[in-house]
Amino acid sequence: MVFAVVILFVCLAYGNSARFQDTDIHSGDLSKTVNDYFLCRHCGTDISPLSSLISIDSPAASESRISPLFGLKDVKVQTVKNSLHSQFEILTLSKTLCVGKGNWQTEDSWFPGYVWKVCVCAKCGRHIGWMFEPLHLATSDKIYPSKEGFYVVIISSIINELHADSLIVVPKHFSTIEDISD
Repeated sequence: MVFAVVILFVCLAYGNSARFQDTDIHSGDLSKTVNDYFLCRHCGTDISPLSSLISIDSPAASESRISPLFGLKDVKVQTVKNSLHSQFEILTLSKTLCVGKGNWQTEDSWFPGYVWKVCVCAKCGRHIGWMFEPLHLATSDKIYPSKEGFYVVIISSIINELHADSLIVVPKHFSTIEDISD
């Protein structure tokens, strides 16, 4: 039984490492070749595909820049502050799997004409960002924004899947098994 578990683990470890060794990906062309995802930095749950990145300007942003992030060349990063003077670097997304908490708030919106509510990871409950909905469409029974709404995520609360996978190291004794099979 222990031998079967070890063999299964070796196959899984070798299979995953082979998948990335066989893939010819360069940082500039991730969006074209791979379906990469944003993950919750705390628990690793899928949050949103990178393809859901959108660019919505906030007049409340103290800084706005285009940066190479997550293997993409042109990602709009904005810096905003809340009413408690906490500062966040944010991205805007068209969709996520985060869960809205609380009521829609009208005060201190970074996007005029939109209301907001906190958005948390569906698995671990960590604060990931906020949901925004046009004021005229927000009703108390809505737990997700409409198609006219969007999401804002805090960059430090997420990690992209390809980067997370690159952090997983195959133990040295598995590389000797690969050498033997060659």
